[in-house]
Amino acid sequence: MQVHVNIVRTTTKYPKSKRSLTDYSHSVLKKPSSAKIGSAGRYVKKGKLKGAEVYTLTLTERETCPQSCGHWDDCYGNNMPFAHRLEHGPELEARLYDEVGDKCRKAAGKDRKVLIRLHVLGDFYSADYVYLWDKLFAENPNLNVWGYTHVTAEDNYGIYSALHRMRIDWGDRWAVRWSDAPGWKFSANSERIATEGIVCPEQEGKTAACTTCALCWDAHEKNIIFKTH
Repeated sequence: MQVHVNIVRTTTKYPKSKRSLTDYSHSVLKKPSSAKIGSAGRYVKKGKLKGAEVYTLTLTERETCPQSCGHWDDCYGNNMPFAHRLEHGPELEARLYDEVGDKCRKAAGKDRKVLIRLHVLGDFYSADYVYLWDKLFAENPNLNVWGYTHVTAEDNYGIYSALHRMRIDWGDRWAVRWSDAPGWKFSANSERIATEGIVCPEQEGKTAACTTCALCWDAHEKNIIFKTH
């Protein structure tokens, strides 16, 4: 008789895709590689950040995520075997400080802004990590971020309060939506738990990519609904 065992994962399904930064010779910030984000053209095509250079950051799913995430088991990282999942911690933060600053300075010389997608996989793993972004925002006026987080006050109050402070201090530049929080205006929700809001236009074939849409960072009074992947 065949026995089925339920595996409770605490890291990625693809451990060989994890990358230690000790000998990682590539940039930690990547140009978009997925069509959904905008691999056909890495510049924002519309909205208030039109012309901004887009970069992404990918961490390791589950290792950096709160277990309260409703997609813990069916994370879309389960379908991303080739993504480089970067080791989180002090080395990552040191590399980010240098790379973000460098890219922002070069973009400023061309009168451009920089928009970073946090995180293709993973989440905010410590308050100190959030404070790094606070420092980067203070030093780079053309820096912008968009992304989503599942961190709640019950998960980790230090991270949660630091994220709230970022939103208060940096406003629209810090476009990090709270995931699965349908009672909040600035949220992103699974269709399983919310019906009111704007369904992701890329998922409905109404736009080509995030870079041709801009709703997640422009529509601050609207919930965004994502179809279950």
